[in-house]
Amino acid sequence: MRTKEIIKTILLILLVASSMVLTFKIWNFSPDLTDADTSSQDQTTKAIGPRFDHDFDEVITPLQMIHVTGSKFNGLPADKQVHELLNELQDQQITKVEDIQNEQVILLRELSDNLLVLDYPTDTPLTVYLNDIFDISAKVPEQFMFDRLVFDLDSRDDVVIYALQENRQRAIKLTTSISTKTMKQKLQGMKQNLVPYTAVMTNRATLNEATYLYAPQKPKHIQSYRTIFNSISIEDLNAILFDDTPIVRTANSGNMTYNNNTGVVNYDIEKQTYSYSNLSEDDLSMRNMTVSIPRTIDFINKHGGFTDDFRLFQTNAKKGEITYQMFQDGRPVFYDSPLNQIRMIWGERGISEYNRGLLKTNVTIDNGEKNLESVEKVRAGLIENNAVDFAHVQHMIVGYRMKTESGPESTQDVQNSSQFVPAWFIQYNHTWYEYEDGELTAV
Repeated sequence: MRTKEIIKTILLILLVASSMVLTFKIWNFSPDLTDADTSSQDQTTKAIGPRFDHDFDEVITPLQMIHVTGSKFNGLPADKQVHELLNELQDQQITKVEDIQNEQVILLRELSDNLLVLDYPTDTPLTVYLNDIFDISAKVPEQFMFDRLVFDLDSRDDVVIYALQENRQRAIKLTTSISTKTMKQKLQGMKQNLVPYTAVMTNRATLNEATYLYAPQKPKHIQSYRTIFNSISIEDLNAILFDDTPIVRTANSGNMTYNNNTGVVNYDIEKQTYSYSNLSEDDLSMRNMTVSIPRTIDFINKHGGFTDDFRLFQTNAKKGEITYQMFQDGRPVFYDSPLNQIRMIWGERGISEYNRGLLKTNVTIDNGEKNLESVEKVRAGLIENNAVDFAHVQHMIVGYRMKTESGPESTQDVQNSSQFVPAWFIQYNHTWYEYEDGELTAV
């Protein structure tokens, strides 16, 4: 009898001990979910192109670069060479920040005669440009927006950068740790590819080398292209924006509407354009571009939305609207409908509006070269046009017009036979126009 009691006691002790061990393991158990997370993400995250394919420095780029040496001006559009040159800013330091303001136009009297001028297509937050692109920490005004950078390459051993506000009444002077010798060497390697530019005075704000409007002098041998597009899946976009929730679909005279409790999509079948509105973000758009620009870039990247070379092209702080436009060879591509653009508004809690074309480049082949008329002839044509006030001209650039034989109304023709044709484009009073024979046509 005593032996049975001893055995029971031992078994009870073993059971209690094993229970304690199991309880401890359960409390401290941490499963390896690496493969599970990856598999789950691959299955649930929809994409219309390669994810995280565009870095910030590929999306926020200059429109053109001009090297000023005395009275000589040479430049080129913002191609890969300009991108490589700007890589010299990576992980550098800002040793001094100065805020320069003037009620009329900043003169920047300390500038040397060896400058690098970078023009940007729209107002860009300086904090985003420094922090998110080049990982440079600097105490600059948070809401300061610039559309031109001027690098002084001869002021001292280190490069001094001036970020100019659009109205040219304010600039932020940044003393950097970048060696002027290094930047000059990089520029020397690019010298053979630079072409002559002309400095143009348009109004009282374009007084000197820091504030002139610059344009290519005689654009020659500009490559044209023939392009074939593929269609982006409407189902994939819906799955991204509606998060696989039930969708109601209705058709009405060439348009398709998709909606659920949180959002609505208008799909123009003929024009191949897609417009999404988040109903819960109505009238709550984010006006702070230092927040909304990085968030829209992240959002587009996560579902592979940069299906072509899209770059930041327009910002509207009043509406909170941001436009990314298609580029080719560092030049913007213009079209009659928004097939070449991604337009977004970021709300207080997430995406508010998302509009884009549903075509992506499949094949692009060379289609000959074209020479354009000189900037002097373009300038003269604009001045002679009584409907144009030359003081409101902001940019004069060479870009591409996307054109089809049957016109923009035929989506099938756009997909099968599209051309990128070089042409002059003018930004006039914050709107872009194509220039031809003295006339401006909105694009």
